[in-house]
Amino acid sequence: MSDLHLTTPKKPHIIGWIGTILVRIVIPIWILIGATAKVLGATPKSLPRPVLDGGVLIGFTDHFLLLAILVAIEFAFVSVMLFIPRIARIAATMILAVFLIVLSVDMFAYGNYESCGCFGDQSMAPTTMFIVDLILLIGIAIFKPRRCRIELGNEKRGLVGAACFVIIASLFTFSTIMYSVKASNNESDLDLPKSWFPTDIVNWNGKSIDDIQLFSWVNEWPSDIRVGKQYVIFYSTTCDHCEALLYAFFEFPKFPTTIVAIPQSIEPVNYENSFENPCFDCAKTELSNGPDWIIGTPLVIAIENGIVQCATENEDYEVPTCLIW
Repeated sequence: MSDLHLTTPKKPHIIGWIGTILVRIVIPIWILIGATAKVLGATPKSLPRPVLDGGVLIGFTDHFLLLAILVAIEFAFVSVMLFIPRIARIAATMILAVFLIVLSVDMFAYGNYESCGCFGDQSMAPTTMFIVDLILLIGIAIFKPRRCRIELGNEKRGLVGAACFVIIASLFTFSTIMYSVKASNNESDLDLPKSWFPTDIVNWNGKSIDDIQLFSWVNEWPSDIRVGKQYVIFYSTTCDHCEALLYAFFEFPKFPTTIVAIPQSIEPVNYENSFENPCFDCAKTELSNGPDWIIGTPLVIAIENGIVQCATENEDYEVPTCLIW
């Protein structure tokens, strides 16, 4: 009887330790890695499109500032989990829930299943990130962390530690990202933004290409771009879907086609690692370098006599929607 009595508390004890390890170690490290990667990448491309659209709705036109603020908030949640155990579980639950909501909107409303940007340039697919975050959230729901009995003095030291962590992380975040913005200044005569993504592409239909700002930032258009039926394809030189689309439909284009290379960074287009372009008859040009272009590729636009008839980002090469001729 005495042996049985001594062994019964072990299961709750183990559960408590699992919960503590998740909330105080695993989840903070998981978020810390993602936040650090976004800072070092210093590009708004690491923000999901729903977040960028949400930023526009509340008046954030500076995507780099939005990135810095959101990453600093992630660091703040990490600091709570590391230094304030009383509310660490609440903080972990909140941030994982937010991640899951954003990923759900990005996948199901925006159709993005390629990259969530959560780890900068090396991000996994949104589905993978969703599964990992969901498992972690279920884990902290099942495994309640051990109750930590902290003396008042230790709790005060935790608050001081959290504050110091947030200050240092925020200085690192803002200085790194804002330095990247400064480095992106270019000498172009064009009035180029620091970063840009299409917010009104659904309203392009029926507009002249002269009234669409993106077209004015292309280095050079063919002289006959406003004559007859044509396709314009904005693409990335490392985009697999762009390559598949060109091979499927543009080895022998039926209509005049112009392909526009998008710089991957503030530097000019890098063709060294580019896929082999099958469209020898396509006119070729580039977007101006300098801005951080946040464009879902391939961006396919069908125009007739200079008027947009259809435009779509992330064109599906298997079931294209804007190859209308």
